[in-house]
Amino acid sequence: MKKLLIAALLCGLLTDLSYGAGFALYEFSGRSTAMGGAVMASTAEPASLASNPALITELDGTQVQLGGTVVTAHAKTTINNKVTGLDETRSLKRDVWFLPNFYITHKWSDDITFGLGGFSRFGLGGTYRDNHTWYGSNLAYKVKLETFSFTPTIAIKANDELSMAMGLEAMTIDFTQNSRYGAGTPLPASSYEIHGNGLSWGGNFSLIYRPQWAEKWSLGAMYRTKVKQNLNGYIHTSTGGTIYAPNYSTYPPTLEEVVRNSDAKGSITLPDSISLGIAFRPDDNWTFEIGAVGTMWSAYDQITIEYKDTETAPTIHNKKEYKDTIRANFGVEYQFIPKWFARAGYVYDKSPINEHEMDTLVPVDDRHIASLGVGYKGETWSADFAYAHLFGRSLKGDSNTQFGDREMRYSQGRGDMFALTIGYKF
Repeated sequence: MKKLLIAALLCGLLTDLSYGAGFALYEFSGRSTAMGGAVMASTAEPASLASNPALITELDGTQVQLGGTVVTAHAKTTINNKVTGLDETRSLKRDVWFLPNFYITHKWSDDITFGLGGFSRFGLGGTYRDNHTWYGSNLAYKVKLETFSFTPTIAIKANDELSMAMGLEAMTIDFTQNSRYGAGTPLPASSYEIHGNGLSWGGNFSLIYRPQWAEKWSLGAMYRTKVKQNLNGYIHTSTGGTIYAPNYSTYPPTLEEVVRNSDAKGSITLPDSISLGIAFRPDDNWTFEIGAVGTMWSAYDQITIEYKDTETAPTIHNKKEYKDTIRANFGVEYQFIPKWFARAGYVYDKSPINEHEMDTLVPVDDRHIASLGVGYKGETWSADFAYAHLFGRSLKGDSNTQFGDREMRYSQGRGDMFALTIGYKF
């Protein structure tokens, strides 16, 4: 029972169909997406609440932005069936996800600005085709995880060169994951669903430095804290009770519990990160920025799951063996006529996946993202549009130990993102 339940819960909580490194999201606005997220040290916008809140000290009056990103993705996962000895491949269905966001800033005084942002920092979703007969469905064949962060922020202008900001983060989380037992084997197949939600708190600290001695250059930095999520939910089985499986390691074979119908609770620690950006403006029309995000994926070393209805039920601990990663980005912006901007960006996103601890819902390894966009900024209204394409690297390795160390392979990982943001200045 322990092995399959641990693996299923790990997939449901900690997999990567969002196509971020790990399961992180960075699509905070049309301008940010167009420039590959390299907007930490350049021009301020209300969406800077997500990328570098210290920048909002440079915004006048009250300003708002509303927008969202549409994401589509494709990938294939191949796993060796230990019953037949054959490799089985399934692809993801062509699902579409929408990531909404909103931002509002208000300049309280010359030195103090308040802001409130709402956006997603982690998320995933996907369903495999023809999953009823796929051996990998024993681990997981469908998952949907959504987080949404509300970030009340205060930013202070320390002097003409330096501004700093501090924000709270209230992050909601909601997930549903479906698995089967017996798929791709002679055993009768049963299914079960895991669902949970929660609310937890974190924070962030940021700065923007524009030195007078190097007025064409600027530096932005940000630290996000860990967020420990405590989840409450349930496990529902297709039988309405307990699913059993034969244990052939004993003689005669005995029945062993796989999973039971029950209320459940769990916890997961989402990682902290450090971001850095350096911008260069050679003239009034051109802006260049390079940046990096370091995410401490090793900070979450385990999850804990317990049945609520049985005091004697075991607590489940397990390590995922993810690695700390670096995401590098570059962006350029050009004002080709007054009020109109052309943008482009590139991202290299290093994956934290351990090739010896793979699972069925991690369809790509390292990824490259190329993006383009256009923007308009008038006296009152603004609009930004972006398109980005993801190229995922294939990966070959082994499944996690809970799934029997089966040979696995990810291939044909790719995705498309379309972002639109509308802004208004009061």
